[in-house]
Amino acid sequence: MRNKFWDEAWVKACILLGLFIAAYWVPLKTIVNVWWTDEDYSYGFLIPLFSAYLLWEKRKVLRSIQFKTAWPVLPFLIFFVLLSLYGILGSSGNISMPAVPILIILFTAFCFGMETIRRLIMPLGFLIFMIRIPPSIEGSLGLYLKQISSKLGGAIIALFNISVNVSGNIIDLGVTQLQVVDACSGMRYLFPLMALGIVYAYFFEKVIWKRVFCVLATIPIAVLTNTLRIGITGILTNYYGPTVAQGFFHSFSGWLLFMVALACLFLLGRILAFFPPEKAAIQLSDTPKVDTQNESLPSGSINLAFIISAGLLVLVLIFSLSTKALPPVKIQGGIASFPLEFAGWQGRSEYVDPEIIIQSGAEESFSGIYQNNSGDVVSLYVGYRSTAFLSNDNFFHSPTVCIPSAGWITRETSIHVIKDVPFFGDMKVAKMLIEKGLDKQLVYFWFQTKDKATHNKEINRFHLAVHAIKRDNTYDLFIRPVASLQRNETIGNAEARMDKFVRDMMGTMLGFLKERQIKK
Repeated sequence: MRNKFWDEAWVKACILLGLFIAAYWVPLKTIVNVWWTDEDYSYGFLIPLFSAYLLWEKRKVLRSIQFKTAWPVLPFLIFFVLLSLYGILGSSGNISMPAVPILIILFTAFCFGMETIRRLIMPLGFLIFMIRIPPSIEGSLGLYLKQISSKLGGAIIALFNISVNVSGNIIDLGVTQLQVVDACSGMRYLFPLMALGIVYAYFFEKVIWKRVFCVLATIPIAVLTNTLRIGITGILTNYYGPTVAQGFFHSFSGWLLFMVALACLFLLGRILAFFPPEKAAIQLSDTPKVDTQNESLPSGSINLAFIISAGLLVLVLIFSLSTKALPPVKIQGGIASFPLEFAGWQGRSEYVDPEIIIQSGAEESFSGIYQNNSGDVVSLYVGYRSTAFLSNDNFFHSPTVCIPSAGWITRETSIHVIKDVPFFGDMKVAKMLIEKGLDKQLVYFWFQTKDKATHNKEINRFHLAVHAIKRDNTYDLFIRPVASLQRNETIGNAEARMDKFVRDMMGTMLGFLKERQIKK
């Protein structure tokens, strides 16, 4: 006899899945775009397929589970639904995308019970690997990995009696220099290997401590593999020129050493086979207690949870559709046409690579160097986004991550208040004091909508979400002036110069945006 309760639960699950895809189409589309455009995450296409396979494998187990609504989960579910809405409306894919697998788990737990989640923790939890690591975490972790890989790679090169000097992520071989860029940080090895480690442990290891060990071991394996790649590239570059660090060899060596890392993982598994399992760590049984009364269970126990879940998803869908309600705020001539002369400052524009603009989270940008009659020099970068909604895969990057990757050392990071800024009054900006060799620079940066300015990126996202909910059309700016410190100049004097530039620039910026805004 067919289990009517199971059939009804299955139908409800399919309905909720359809609503979920529709409601979270914005972050889901962005996730797939990341897989398609970023080779470091191209493995993402395999993650939902593998999870679907595991779910299918669990179908007999699920038929024997007594589904029961988990009401204590509801507050957490509502919190993450609101958080995901904040991410969608606040232009934060870094929040809306990671919320997707968490929400799948929470909706499943709320509607079908904690026992269901306990049985499905592997297929549902594995979905976390389909998400790109948030740039803030990826940048910080990538910077750390680049520094380790550069130092260890330099050490490998030195073993072959090759003169080498490592400064930050620059490997100087004398005749040429190798830069360990973000793509060579080891991140492209780390997370695919970790996912493979979990798959390997799930299928081939039956003891809990061995499973955990296999997963954790993927971290040093990934780092050492990437270090070996950098070292080999440096050695070959020294003997055969810089062309070996590019093109086919660069791509092929990545795949080859990834296979080496995978072989190390399987070798580790063979070594662990020599260690006896602990009695308390035997594989957990996947066979649930069979409820012989399951077929007669009333389906009404999950009906209310189903209605609440469907209502939440419809709410998200309505707000998600509203992301297309407001037109972008376009600027005639673009932000690149920002004036090169204002309030005694004379400037010249600088070229910005379009790829850098996209990666920085902007849609378009302006870069220029200004000098006044007193000889003060300030460089200005402005990133522009024309809408409060999610318009590309990235959000504005913080200089606290980007600047150190260029070899600068951060000596101070703090909040600075610029007084009497036009329209904004006393305005808080982030301040950095950076140093490279004998050169020192003072950096300000902040984020700005049409009527809000803040030093904090998360506060800026909140401002964008409020604009979106109020249907108050706005653009979004990232502004970063930089001034070099003269020899023996005090920080106070440099701040006074920068503060004056910001006050002079802001009045011109606000007038420029108002005059050049294209009305829809």
